[in-house]
Amino acid sequence: MDTAHNKPAAPEQTLDAFIALSQSLRWEQVPEATRANVRRELLDYLGAAIAGRAAAGLPPWLKVLIDAGGRPDARVIGGPRVPAITAALCNGYYGHVLEFDDTHDEAALHAGSAAIPAAFAVAGLRGSVSGKELCEAVLLGIELTCRLGVATRLNLVEGGWIYTALFGHFGATLAAARLIDPRAEALRNALGIVYCLASGNHQSTREGAPTKHVQPGFAAANAVTAALMGSTGLPGVKHPLTGEDGLSRVYLHDRFEPDRAVRGLGMAWEFDRLSIKPYPSCRFTHPAISAALELHALLGSDVANVERVELVIGPQELDVVGRDVAEKRAPQTRVNAQFSVYWCVANVLAYGEVTPRQLAEEIPPSPKLSAWIAKISAAPYPQADAAQCVIGGCTIRAHGPFGMREVTQTSAKGHPDNPLSDGELLAKFKANLRYAKVSDACAAELADAILNIDSLSDVQSLADAIAGAVA
Repeated sequence: MDTAHNKPAAPEQTLDAFIALSQSLRWEQVPEATRANVRRELLDYLGAAIAGRAAAGLPPWLKVLIDAGGRPDARVIGGPRVPAITAALCNGYYGHVLEFDDTHDEAALHAGSAAIPAAFAVAGLRGSVSGKELCEAVLLGIELTCRLGVATRLNLVEGGWIYTALFGHFGATLAAARLIDPRAEALRNALGIVYCLASGNHQSTREGAPTKHVQPGFAAANAVTAALMGSTGLPGVKHPLTGEDGLSRVYLHDRFEPDRAVRGLGMAWEFDRLSIKPYPSCRFTHPAISAALELHALLGSDVANVERVELVIGPQELDVVGRDVAEKRAPQTRVNAQFSVYWCVANVLAYGEVTPRQLAEEIPPSPKLSAWIAKISAAPYPQADAAQCVIGGCTIRAHGPFGMREVTQTSAKGHPDNPLSDGELLAKFKANLRYAKVSDACAAELADAILNIDSLSDVQSLADAIAGAVA
């Protein structure tokens, strides 16, 4: 007789701990450094989403959802009020489409790209959500997403999952459910329901398909659905992570560590380990971009004489962004360019930057950029340490008549050990809004409102201000 199905289920350690934290969390009790990081994260995400809306426009496959109509709950950036589920999907896409939103480098995921649009969508649906409430929900949701990531020992290449969306389903659901119905039973239902919807795969990245950038939107929309259904009585499974057929076994090959997921919960925040991205490309390209920028400055006028460029990067980075294939040597889509270390480093050496401008002007690569790409080779570190198996460092060497010049970067710009200053973050926000044809004066007003969001009695005033600026 098979007794496996008769074993009593162990407590769902991670989700039980987060539900308890949700019941006790109060914004005033969160350390000020972490509260400041929440405000910075919202500024960064909303800036990326506004620029993403300008870059992507309203493609027909997204417009069809808006045109379906329905209750005007929440705003789409640059668009009308639509049902909360639709708003979450659209804004999740806009926030991620430029690959300019945050990452948690150890967890190898974008942490806020599902939780933030889900929280704003629910705030519109519910109405009268204060800035403090929204910040609490975003903090909880992003923390859960990050902790699921750092507790997973199956990397992207082995598993084939996009953890941004897969784990983002759970984080976004916690954020949405706390605003819709903060009762422990409703939270538990919602988190159990969303396991039936959880998805997110790496194949779209492999093929350079636009669906890569929609996946956080799917997670945000599914989170709102689960939160609404959980609050009105649909029971979810009780053990979505560690049950016999839970996420750990079915998705993660039993390489999930619940103890790691809850270690120091409520005292130390993984949120504080977020990286703010300075370049609109896959985070795996950032060590090489940071190293190339330093090399560009070191070479000065000798950059014109470079004959050959060597990159040495981590093995996972090589697999995701450094394969020597046509899609990365001559990318024809935005996704393929953003996931090509060759395209990114070539832009640094050709133009001294990687910005949304290159995403508009250098896909497919111009002859000038193609000539630079042809000079670049990439190889893995011979003995990669643990950091290099996630998002680690890069060594770049340039060869030419000047001899050889070498630069090594251990922490890419934007990492908490090499962070963007407040001034750099504000400059990025203004540049993103400038890309969306929003004036610097208006951008400064919006930045001030976002950085003081926890003083707002209703966050809809901010949503309306963003809509007015973008329009």
